[in-house]
Amino acid sequence: MIKPSRLLALVASTPLVVLACSSGTATTSTTTGAGGAATTSSTGTGHGGSGGDSDPITVGTGTGTGTGTGSGGGPSCVPPDVLIALDRTLTMHKTPEGSEPTDAPAYASSKWFQALAAIKGLVTPKLDQNIRFGLEMWPKDPGMGCLTLTEKVMGMAATNPACQDGDVLVPPGLGTTAKIAPLLDPTTAHICTSTPTGAGLLTAEAYLKANQAAGRGQYIMLVTDGADWDQSCPMPDPLMVTQQIAKDGIKTFMVGFSATGDIQPGGTGAPFLNNMACAGMTAKGFPDTCVMTPAGYAAKDPMGQTLYLQASDGAALTKAFAGIAAGICCNCVN
Repeated sequence: MIKPSRLLALVASTPLVVLACSSGTATTSTTTGAGGAATTSSTGTGHGGSGGDSDPITVGTGTGTGTGTGSGGGPSCVPPDVLIALDRTLTMHKTPEGSEPTDAPAYASSKWFQALAAIKGLVTPKLDQNIRFGLEMWPKDPGMGCLTLTEKVMGMAATNPACQDGDVLVPPGLGTTAKIAPLLDPTTAHICTSTPTGAGLLTAEAYLKANQAAGRGQYIMLVTDGADWDQSCPMPDPLMVTQQIAKDGIKTFMVGFSATGDIQPGGTGAPFLNNMACAGMTAKGFPDTCVMTPAGYAAKDPMGQTLYLQASDGAALTKAFAGIAAGICCNCVN
């Protein structure tokens, strides 16, 4: 498992990157390292060498520990589970600045359009053999009562039951691009009423915990505009849920998409998001910027520096996603 401080350093240092799998024919290579039984040369076809420490998930190439046939030497990594947990609440129909979109028919200025586009840009065949992507949307769409983006902009009211669990639409796995892409059509993907952030996280935890495998890292990528969960669905408390998820060995990336209260009325703002980043063990500067409480990690200074992944528009959201992928991708190079 990657050390949290190393992970966040990687995220912070890789703003906009294009990742590619380093597959090909490995030339004869000699690997040396602490922990290998011997120094051995090997030739084979496979992925490029893994990074230089003993973590099962590595980024880049270099000298590795141990030997292996067909992987350029070094231990083979295990592609991690990344369950994207997307907030599809009604406030996502607004622009990042908090106004009503007017650019019909696609409404590309809306957060919903931009979030779907950013996920589509992340989950591609270039990465889906190296990261086991999955997709959850929360709250669940019961089949009636939720709205399309156009219907919401036109003033229709959602009538779906409030505070429902999330829905794992595509379980994490290899090669899931073809399954996820059709669900990211902004003309058909529904948004729903109420903001059950805690329930959505519990849905993600339940699936991942039931599908753990030795040596495989697990991550939740929570993408939310942060608005009104404490007003519409305060329980379960998402902070306490995230702290519990971390105890189960699952880390949570906190991606706040125009989530501060000064932009979106009702937005819970930076203090909540900073605490969530620490609870998920992915905060910038973790663990030094966080403090352990009886329930789990929280921010030392919630009102201080930004510890979560902050995105004010679609381009910044794409940048945040790329940074996450760069930090956890198995056998990828920049």
